[in-house]
Amino acid sequence: MNRLTTPSRTAVKALWLVGVLFAVQGFGSAITEARWGTSFGVAALLRAAGVPGWADLVIGAIGGLALLAALYRTVRR
Repeated sequence: MNRLTTPSRTAVKALWLVGVLFAVQGFGSAITEARWGTSFGVAALLRAAGVPGWADLVIGAIGGLALLAALYRTVRR
């Protein structure tokens, strides 16, 4: 691979971080909402703004996709 196609270590680390944050915020808030009737973090702010509850799962899924992309880029090195 050349330098133009190889992802930088900083970009891959950022992808891992974003993936973990989104997965925890999305899925964690969905679980907390279902179990205890409350949400937390960014998902709670979105809920207060009138965004439907299924948006938590979308946020978690985006986090999962970011984690898969980070894993792919890490293994591909």
